[in-house]
Amino acid sequence: MSFNWFKFSILIVTVAVMSSCLWNDNETELSSNPYFYSLKFAKNDSIPNIETAVFTLEVDTAINDPRFSDSIIVNLDSLPYQTRIDSVFPTFTFMSTSGSFLIMRNSEGTGFDTIALTGKDTVDFTRVVAVRNIAENKIAERTYQVKVNVHQVEPELFHWNRLNSSVYTHAGAVQRTVLFNNRFFFYASSGLNNYLYTSSNGSSWTPVALQGFPADVVDLRSLTEFNNALYYLHENGDLYWSTNASTWTKVAVDAGGATIVNLLFALEGKLWATVKHSSTGQYYFATSATGAAWTTGAALPANFPVGDYAALSFASRTKKPKAIVLGGYSSGGTLLRNAWSVERNVYNEYKWVDFSLENTSLVSLAGASLVNYDDKLLLFGGMNANDEVIDPFYMESIDEGLSWRAVDTTYNVIYDEEYDASYAARSYQSVVYEPVSKSLYLFGGRTSQVYTDVWRGKLNRLSFIRQ
Repeated sequence: MSFNWFKFSILIVTVAVMSSCLWNDNETELSSNPYFYSLKFAKNDSIPNIETAVFTLEVDTAINDPRFSDSIIVNLDSLPYQTRIDSVFPTFTFMSTSGSFLIMRNSEGTGFDTIALTGKDTVDFTRVVAVRNIAENKIAERTYQVKVNVHQVEPELFHWNRLNSSVYTHAGAVQRTVLFNNRFFFYASSGLNNYLYTSSNGSSWTPVALQGFPADVVDLRSLTEFNNALYYLHENGDLYWSTNASTWTKVAVDAGGATIVNLLFALEGKLWATVKHSSTGQYYFATSATGAAWTTGAALPANFPVGDYAALSFASRTKKPKAIVLGGYSSGGTLLRNAWSVERNVYNEYKWVDFSLENTSLVSLAGASLVNYDDKLLLFGGMNANDEVIDPFYMESIDEGLSWRAVDTTYNVIYDEEYDASYAARSYQSVVYEPVSKSLYLFGGRTSQVYTDVWRGKLNRLSFIRQ
């Protein structure tokens, strides 16, 4: 069969023409979209954490400049304290681009420079003001302000200040302060007279008349909040309660023939106490849902305190309710170094564990105060067997009371710069966490002298908000 060169030539021409038509019909248009897509910082061994910055495009109504978009490129979560941003390897991505440029303050600070981005740039973001991008069609463009947030204060630093140097000047070494109904109530007793002061801020205090509160007060540390009321156990075993902190009523207690010795804490809808049965002289745990009817539980283990202990109920890091009781004196008068922890187990039983069997970091002490703050337990004060404040008097536990160590005074020392005043080591002070301001408050306390001052402290990190 002969090959028809004429027909083959016609076929080649036809295919070429059709291909040309198809190419023209599908010719790609150049994008007119100049909008921002992302900004990332590359890892830099000389600037730790720089790659953790996450940038988003946020509407900023404060921008009132026609040169700029109404949105800003910013990292809402600030980079760690002292992170350098003077030698950064950035990667800007846009929906389309024919060229992008940084607008930067010049080195003299007198004007601005415009620098083209190449993708291999080392940029001093302390000078960057904005980024300008021109779309692929070389017509549409967009200019965004750029802000790199870096924390300006050390996040782990505590800031302390003294709010009041003396709430009262009369006699009154026995003290207790509680936060109740969004107010502080500072109780004091001289043994002959009882006093009450109230404040909304810890700085300004107003005296309040006490009604129905018992006389001959020796200890106020048992004063506990439970079920939107305050409960106070007098040393004679009588229990009182109040719904307004100033008017008190004696509770008709049914403890099955036992006498309440101490209030411990409120835990999972029950008020916990230690009781003593007069017939046997034995001590037991007891619980109540109302403060009136009490159910006796297990006997107190050996080396469990019956006086001058520190007690706290709190939520663990896994949000599990638990409580701790440490230090104090045993029923035999021994000063203890035990730390007892309790929580409900999978069998719906409450089991006490003596942490001091596994860890010996806690010394014998009485009159200490506990608070849960920033997933740590903080311990203030405590007296040794010689009635001296223990050293260190300010400790922390990062494992929910198992072990204790001195706080790092590089970041946490109780000192007021305005008044050039340091917090005197003491015991029997009240320590209160105020959740709205996320602050700690320290009230009063005593050694050989009585303190009636008020201090407030806060971890800087808990004040950080997105900038």
